[in-house]
This record gives sequence, C-alpha cells and structure tokens, in this order.
Amino acid sequence: MSLTFKRGIMTALGILGALMLWPVLLTIQRVQAAFPSYLTFTLAQGACLGLVFGALFGSFEGIVVSSRKKAFRGSGFGALFGAASGALGVLAGQLFLFLAGGALFRTNSSRLGPGLAAANGIAWAIAGTFLTMIEGIRARSSRKLLVGFLGGLAGGLAGGAILSTLQVLAPGGRWSLLAGLAAFGFLLALFYSLFENRFQAGTLKLLNGPLKGKEYPVLSRTTTIGSDAACDIVLAGYPGVRSVHAKVFLEKGKVYVRPAGPDAGVLVNDEPCGDSALRPEDVLAAGKAKFLYGYFA
Repeated sequence: MSLTFKRGIMTALGILGALMLWPVLLTIQRVQAAFPSYLTFTLAQGACLGLVFGALFGSFEGIVVSSRKKAFRGSGFGALFGAASGALGVLAGQLFLFLAGGALFRTNSSRLGPGLAAANGIAWAIAGTFLTMIEGIRARSSRKLLVGFLGGLAGGLAGGAILSTLQVLAPGGRWSLLAGLAAFGFLLALFYSLFENRFQAGTLKLLNGPLKGKEYPVLSRTTTIGSDAACDIVLAGYPGVRSVHAKVFLEKGKVYVRPAGPDAGVLVNDEPCGDSALRPEDVLAAGKAKFLYGYFA
C-alpha cells in the first residue's frame, strides 16, 4: 500500500464518517423539542460527531498495517475519546458565545446568526483538533500528536467554517448538512496527511511477502517492528519475525535501527547491525521481511 493510497483511505474514512453521521444528526434535529435545553441538544450533536469520526480515524492505523485487532482497539478508544472531544468542543463554542457574544454581536438576530455560526465553527474546530490527535495519544508519540494537532486545527477550522456557514445559509437543509459534514471529514483527513508528509523522516517500504509494497512513514521518535498487534509495523505472516523484533528511532535528525533483543537478527544491507544509521536506499531485514528505506513520491 503506497502512502498515496494510504492517504486516500484516510480521506475516504472522513467522507464515510459524514455519510454515517448525516442520518444521526438529522434525527437529533428532528427531535430537538425533546431536549431540555439548546445546550443539551448541541452536546448530543457534538458527542455523536466525535464518536463517529473518532471511531473511524481511530481504526485508521490498524487498517493500514492490516491488523484487525489494532483496528478494533483503535476504533473503541477513538469512539470514546472522540465523543468526549465533540462534547468539549461544543462547550467551548457555547462559552465563546456567552462571553464574547454580547460584545461582538449587538442584536439578538446577529447572535443567532453570525454569533451562533462562530460558536459552532469553534466547536467543530476544537473537536477536529482532538479527533486527529487520537493516534498520537494512543501511541504516546509527541510527533504524531504534533501532526494531529496541526492537521486537526487547520482542517477543523476550514471544515468547521464551511459546516457552520452552510447551516446558517440553509438552516435545516439536509443536503447542506451532508455537504458540510463531507467537507469537514475530507479537510480533516487532507490536512492531517499534508502535515504527516511534512514531518515524516522517510519511509520504510516492504519488498517481499504478503504485505509487499506497503509503505510505512517514519514519524514517531520510536517505531516498533514485529508480529505483535501492538507494534507500529505489524509483520503477520513473515517467518523469523519476533513479537517485537526491531526498533527504528530518531536521534539528532537521523534515523537509526536496532534489534529489540539479543536474539533478534536485524540486517542492514546484509550486514548484522547494532545501532545503525539508515540512509536512503538501505535495505533493512527483520526475519524474512525486507524493507527499503528512503523518500518515495
């Protein structure tokens, strides 16, 4: 799986999230009168948005490394974290409207128009920022957190602005809601991918076996390679690969590889390695799996 295809999967997940969320939000809006207050109504929408997008984005890493177990774990964590993030975003947006609404929007009509749109835009931007940080939190990776924060902030602001603007221009419009949600999901995925490409320190491309052709960006300070589902690069079906076989790590701007244990044979260009710096076109072998390190379009 090339990095381009991987980014296409994330973009598809963003649009799929919009399609899944659309009927849910339409149902919530249809029964708005049943909610005790406008705050609880918006909290329900925010939590549902976070839950759906969080579950999908949380499963992303498991999907791209072909690990069903990792995908389900990530999806469960993402759903819970996303629901909380969506609710938190709504609270922040309503707090903005409460604190700044009187100063920025003088009339009641402006508060219910541009003011409400601004509050909703802030809510979706905050929710988007947390949603794309899910993998960084799960993996405890500061670099993935940074990528998620920047990608989510940019995508959340842009997508949130489109979503809230369409809701103001066509209040209650089902198709405008779908278009806004699709823009939100697409832009979250797009900006995350752009920042991931900006911060990655090269790519490991599998040269053989059942996962031949898959590409893995070197993004975290430490990337684990092994057969265990908890590894960053999961090599199921490769003989000679231990549960945790090797670690690729960043140090002073360079990429290094080391065996995860004394019995884990790791070769770089057919030579046994200790802590070996990787250069473009180097071939890394972990068990029977072989990777090419470099920068690929």
